[in-house]
Amino acid sequence: DTPTDTPTDTPTDTPWCRVAYRGGNLNQHVDVTDRWATTAVYGGTTYDLAPGCCKADGTCFRWNPTSADCVAGNRGISSGPNAFVPTDFTQADAACKAKDPDSALCRTEPSLTGSAKRHPPNCRRAGCGYDTLFIWTNIPCAGYPTEAPTDTPTETPTDAPTDGDEGED
Repeated sequence: DTPTDTPTDTPTDTPWCRVAYRGGNLNQHVDVTDRWATTAVYGGTTYDLAPGCCKADGTCFRWNPTSADCVAGNRGISSGPNAFVPTDFTQADAACKAKDPDSALCRTEPSLTGSAKRHPPNCRRAGCGYDTLFIWTNIPCAGYPTEAPTDTPTETPTDAPTDGDEGED
């Protein structure tokens, strides 16, 4: 693609993509490019999407231990106040924060594979029947830009000062 000679009236959208992991197996994951999707397709089968929540200390959860309420309802319940509801990205993140204000969708890359239990980002065997679903994360897909500055500085320092105060007395 080449730049246009004149700017566009409205900015173009930055490509968006997040990784969703199978609730019961980190080896199964999909790139979800629609933040409003409530389902994902893996191996030709459509699966519901559910939140994978992480606390500030990095531990993951699918339910509130004080009230025993699942973040997006219990997969085994089809009606009533505790029924499971598939979530889009925004709903999933909001559901995490509703259970614990200091939590959010997991953004930690998996460090364990396969059958790791209760580790981010999928919280395997953490309850609510989500092991058969795909779990939203806030991990950008490979090759996609992040939407905000990263938490860590760049690895290579810049050649020039960036704050404008260098060299002044």
